[in-house]
Amino acid sequence: MEFVIDTAEALGIDDDEISALLAQVYVADGHATTEEAAILFAPTAVRERGVLLGAREQQHGALAGMIILVPPDSPARRIAQDNEAELHLLGVRADYRRDGLGRLLVETAIGLATENDYSKIILWTQHSMKPAQRLYESVGFVYRSELKRNGRNFKVYERESCEYTGRTVCKTMR
Repeated sequence: MEFVIDTAEALGIDDDEISALLAQVYVADGHATTEEAAILFAPTAVRERGVLLGAREQQHGALAGMIILVPPDSPARRIAQDNEAELHLLGVRADYRRDGLGRLLVETAIGLATENDYSKIILWTQHSMKPAQRLYESVGFVYRSELKRNGRNFKVYERESCEYTGRTVCKTMR
């Protein structure tokens, strides 16, 4: 399968597509309630978090996945500090899982963070999201701590992005 990964604007992602994807990934898979989703996943609020990257499957044009890179100056940032970015809402539709799309989305977000010279990338994921944790670890994220939000426990991960020393030097974490 082939995917086009770009910003929501470039891909023409509409609000209904965002809602449908997040409902399938988080609500249908049991990671959020319908009530939580109505608040946390409102398309306008999702777009305002940062750079929404989407993936469209080329043959059918369906929105197959998304991730948000939340920059250091975003009010949506929750635990990152100083020049650190956060990743929010990685989601891949069930029928596109196991095709490497989640990895492509995360790597694209890491590349964007690197281009912007963010020092670290922080994310958190529910304990039950084992496949996501394996993915994050495989691209260099390291478990850092625990976090409790909205009555749920999360694992916090971080990854060095790049360090700036007059020139950008990317660290490989593999």
